[in-house]
Amino acid sequence: MASTPSNRLKLTPSNSPFLSRPSRSPIRSRIVYDTCLSLTRVVGTTCGSPTGFDSVHSCFAHIAGGAVVVVDVLGEHYSQRFYRARPSAVPVYAVSPVTHTSSTPNSTPKANDSRNRAAASPRDSLYGVVDWADSPTSKTWTSRERIKAATCLALSRDGRYLAVGETGYAPRVLIFSLQESSSDIPLVSISEHTFGVKAVAWSPDTKYLASLGTANDGFLFMWKIDPKTGAAKLFQQNRCTSFVKGMMWMGNNLITLGVRHAKVWRIDESTSISPTKQKFAGDGSFPAPQTSQRTLPGRNILLGPMLDATFSCGLAISDEKAIICSETGSICLLDDSCKQMKLAKVVDIGFSINCVSSRNDQIYVGGKEGQFAVLGLDGILNFTPDPTIHTSPTADGLLAMGFLAENLVTIDTKRSIDIWSPDHVPVSPNSDKKHIAIPGPGDTIVGIQRLEGKNALGADFLTWSGGGKVHVWNIDGMIRSSFEIPIEQAETINELDPINQVVVVRATKDASLLVAGDRLGMLRVIDVTTKQCVLETKAHASDCQDITLYESKTKTLLASCGRDRTVQLFHKSSTGSFEHFQTLEFNAKVVQIIIPSDDKILTCSLDRTLQVHDLATKEGEPDAMAAIPSRVISLRASPSSMVMTPDGKSVFVSLLDRSICQFDCASGRLLSSFKCNDESGLDAVILESLMYGQFGSEFSFLLGLSNTDKSVRIYDAQSGLFMDREWGHTEAINGVTMMEGDEMGRRVVSIGEDGTIMIWALELQDPVANARARDPSPEKSITLNFNRPPLRRVLSKAELAEFQRPVSNHGRRSPPRPVQRRPSKFQLSTAATRTPIQSDKQTSPSSAIAENTPSRRVSSGGNSPSGSPPPESPKSRARMFRRPSLPVLKTPSSSIASRKKSGGNLRGSYGFGSLSMATEQTCRQLRAYRKKLASTESINNDILSELDAELRLTAAALGERAIRSRSSRGDSSRGKAVSESVLSGLLDQYSERLVSMLDEKLRLRLSEEEKDSLVRDRPRTAGEGSSDSSTSGALCAEPESI
Repeated sequence: MASTPSNRLKLTPSNSPFLSRPSRSPIRSRIVYDTCLSLTRVVGTTCGSPTGFDSVHSCFAHIAGGAVVVVDVLGEHYSQRFYRARPSAVPVYAVSPVTHTSSTPNSTPKANDSRNRAAASPRDSLYGVVDWADSPTSKTWTSRERIKAATCLALSRDGRYLAVGETGYAPRVLIFSLQESSSDIPLVSISEHTFGVKAVAWSPDTKYLASLGTANDGFLFMWKIDPKTGAAKLFQQNRCTSFVKGMMWMGNNLITLGVRHAKVWRIDESTSISPTKQKFAGDGSFPAPQTSQRTLPGRNILLGPMLDATFSCGLAISDEKAIICSETGSICLLDDSCKQMKLAKVVDIGFSINCVSSRNDQIYVGGKEGQFAVLGLDGILNFTPDPTIHTSPTADGLLAMGFLAENLVTIDTKRSIDIWSPDHVPVSPNSDKKHIAIPGPGDTIVGIQRLEGKNALGADFLTWSGGGKVHVWNIDGMIRSSFEIPIEQAETINELDPINQVVVVRATKDASLLVAGDRLGMLRVIDVTTKQCVLETKAHASDCQDITLYESKTKTLLASCGRDRTVQLFHKSSTGSFEHFQTLEFNAKVVQIIIPSDDKILTCSLDRTLQVHDLATKEGEPDAMAAIPSRVISLRASPSSMVMTPDGKSVFVSLLDRSICQFDCASGRLLSSFKCNDESGLDAVILESLMYGQFGSEFSFLLGLSNTDKSVRIYDAQSGLFMDREWGHTEAINGVTMMEGDEMGRRVVSIGEDGTIMIWALELQDPVANARARDPSPEKSITLNFNRPPLRRVLSKAELAEFQRPVSNHGRRSPPRPVQRRPSKFQLSTAATRTPIQSDKQTSPSSAIAENTPSRRVSSGGNSPSGSPPPESPKSRARMFRRPSLPVLKTPSSSIASRKKSGGNLRGSYGFGSLSMATEQTCRQLRAYRKKLASTESINNDILSELDAELRLTAAALGERAIRSRSSRGDSSRGKAVSESVLSGLLDQYSERLVSMLDEKLRLRLSEEEKDSLVRDRPRTAGEGSSDSSTSGALCAEPESI
């Protein structure tokens, strides 16, 4: 429960292999805060039948949303206790999994369906119950499917235990101990029902607990309760697929009632099997496997003339007799004294019966429409009843009732709870001096607003319903005043047309005026004292979405927005009446309006914009006002709510992308943004009804509601850290507000569409003091070396271009390209590319190593012009192959012959696309290359030789192309073929230029090497001399070939 101690310790029943999931956030680190929201009072109830109410001794319990409220009555005062369990709560005692064999198995297995579970293995039985699958670390309760509602409850007759049944995703049967003031940790959590729990009931001796699922669930379980600890163990079970409306105990028998259904279930303890004692694990044996659960025997009761009746409630008057009532007003007597169940009709009281109770041999019956009847028990047993019926046209119908030690408790159709004297008749016009009223909201609450200033009513907030009913409440949950807002209903053509309702209500600081807007766009200003309309106008064409009021000593401003994409502005004139002075039009529907001061208006609309308007007045005319557009701030998503800081400098906007952004109002700059995550940092929600609060002078927070998981949340406004959330409503939360006072402290009030009002106490601790209370963190100066970031200095291509490769002064350098050159396009044979210099190098491995020149292996199939070389070894891949030298080009006939054989591969291996495009690209590259030759950069001799060879091969290929073109097309197409003279002239022109440039480069290179040789004084070694001689021979031989 929210009001339990803030540590929220969870007792784990067995060792779990799951490590606890640390609180983490994808945005920033998580600061630990204590629980700051605690439930202090619940107004209203969601009880709709006797299964949601029970009483024993001097206390009674009723369901309210997702919680159960236990009320202790002591004289004229009462106190509330709250019991509920989070979806991830771990019970104190675990329940062994149940093995079922359903007669009609479900075709689709459910998330918590245990009907097809396998029996526990011997190892599991040996080491205890394994609840690892239900570990809290594997579940989250932030999803909408995980919202659970309490639907039924039962108090044990000795007043020690409370049983609660739920509906929703993975419904549970929870058992709480009433010895604690409030609790959110159940003793036992049973998850054997699939769709929901319809009713729970304790046996008179608190030895058994019966839980009945809904008609879709179809199971009735009988649990055996440990009288010392409250632990539960399945005793018997059976199917029950009827529509049951009530369940009660009659002695040792269980009676279920419903639609054309009345059945008795007998508990048979004689066939119980004593449990076998488990052996120790050391003896190497396993305990005997558990036997299957026994079936709970049941027998239908013969209804006779009541065959078509729907039984709504029942009451046991002894171990053998009970009273059963129907919705048509029939009161029947069920007798089991002759060991044969008999059902007989006693009397028909003439109104629909909802509840029944007894006290001092008197039977009290409550009806749906305010009727109340009292019958004598002796007359019912003798079939001579004399009912006393009380009716009142103004009384509300009764949903449930029960007697305490000194009081009578009733719940009416307005969800109000009344505590009467035991002899008082609720519908009687006579007043009861001991009457204690716990009022309910009545109709569904649409909205809530706090009353900022002191008022004559002594109220703290007000609520309103769609029908126009306004209640003014104090912080203790008591109604101080109520009144109706007049609304008009338009003529509807069909039933599908919407009905006019009050949408929004605002009050002035002193609660003297109320401003209300409805679905038809009507705006009304009502005087609370006289109940008269001060202003009534058609402000909008459709729904009025929001209303805001601003009050100062000099001005009173009123603004409203509607679905017609307009904002209407009013001000209170010097005469005291409200006057309309401007209409603002927007491109989309306006979500909210804020008037932070008398000179500024802020609006946010669905077109992802936040608009700022400045209010200006004419000189000498204070009543002449206008709103001038000042700034438009773009949002990354549509807004849902916004709130201003007290200083008016920044605004927080909640967006539909589940984030909150803070903007500077003066500049429109985004100051901060964060996701509305939960404590695990995984799921984000949309926050609505934003409110800004401060704790001290340095700490501020944001309060809002989330209809994604039906929770009230608090976030740190400065860092966006998640602080706390609490839940209790089972349907949509329509509003939340926050109040602060010296006596009451901070209070948060939330209203739900389920008809409940929940008041929370907000207690925050100073984050600085909280940080000091925690363990000191390690010093920041002590940092391990391996935790430091690694060194990184990556040079860009521009930076690398500033550096030049070093050129060695002696020996021969490897080619700069680290990969193997692709074979020639003309498929040159290996024998033709081998040179005498290369063969000499291969015969002298030592000289090759000294020159740092890698050698190339000659494949066995290299002589074949069409054969492909074998796959390379890993070592040969890392080596560089030597380029073909110039002497090979002296015999072009062999290469031409080989090219003719592989002419089909020329087009496939040529990567320039079409021939014309390749020719143009080659010309451009040659022109660019000639320009680069003018630089003083040195060129490697091997690369020069390779270039010369490629040029000669290109010239030979062009000549061959000319011959083939002339022979294929004949003399008739000689003009269109490539001219050999033109090609020869073109080649001679480019070859002469290139050869002259290459000669100049070689001459400069040789002159530099001769100068270096003269400077050297040391004697050369034998290997170095051979290397230099071979290099110089190559340099001398190659120019001759040019």
